[in-house]
Amino acid sequence: MPDIRLIALDLDGTLLDDDHATVPARNAAALRAAAARGVAVTIASGRAWALLTDVAAQLTAVRYAICSNGAAVLDRETGTWLVQQGIPRAQACRLFDILRRRRLPFEVYCSGKNLVERGLLEIVRASAVTPEFLATFERHTGVVDSLDAGTEGLTVEKIHVFHVPPEDRQTVLDQTAETGPLSVACSFRENLELAAGGVTKCAALKTLCARLGVDRAQVMAFGDAGNDVEMLAWAGWSFAMANASAEAMAAARFQTLSNREGGVGAAVEQYLLNG
Repeated sequence: MPDIRLIALDLDGTLLDDDHATVPARNAAALRAAAARGVAVTIASGRAWALLTDVAAQLTAVRYAICSNGAAVLDRETGTWLVQQGIPRAQACRLFDILRRRRLPFEVYCSGKNLVERGLLEIVRASAVTPEFLATFERHTGVVDSLDAGTEGLTVEKIHVFHVPPEDRQTVLDQTAETGPLSVACSFRENLELAAGGVTKCAALKTLCARLGVDRAQVMAFGDAGNDVEMLAWAGWSFAMANASAEAMAAARFQTLSNREGGVGAAVEQYLLNG
């Protein structure tokens, strides 16, 4: 039986059902059983902590949360931020201005919160992938008159652009790149995720594992998209979902069932719980 000490879980397209809000019963049961054996169940998501709390409540077994594509890591038991790596403030304000001028729907993850500028709220709401996710968004998102002022004193972990028209994408990438070093990722069709240079889920996972004394051979990781690729390539026991992108499939060592079939639970049962 593999010596698994930590499980790292992407959410959308991986742990969650297609509503982007519900943890399938098979996944929840398997992860609770793994936690009962002492395994550190860890969310590894592109979302801010505020948008992860409902998922953590469904699992009741999450100790750590890698948030905002790795810009922040939270120890839920102690309430301590183990990692907080933000986009420099002047650069963040330049990025807000670029996206605002193009009327792109975007939200800002900062110090565990999710913020949206009031003038963009309606186009952001219209970009929600499902009604269930929209309900999560509305419960846990703050609305500010100005992101420049609203993020003052906070760590800007990530800027998430829900949708960039394909014909505008290269221009947006060029303009944002001119602001300084950035980590650029994509987890949905046509979305765009901007974080500080060097930020990845994999880098945060390595930091967490080093802190816990966990070797990569003791890590089981699950993902489906571009922002999971490095994590899947690094973890000793990595699984791409049946619905995963080609690059995620190529990076992972194994494949499991799709997110809607409880693929996370199936793999945890087979390789960890049942040997």
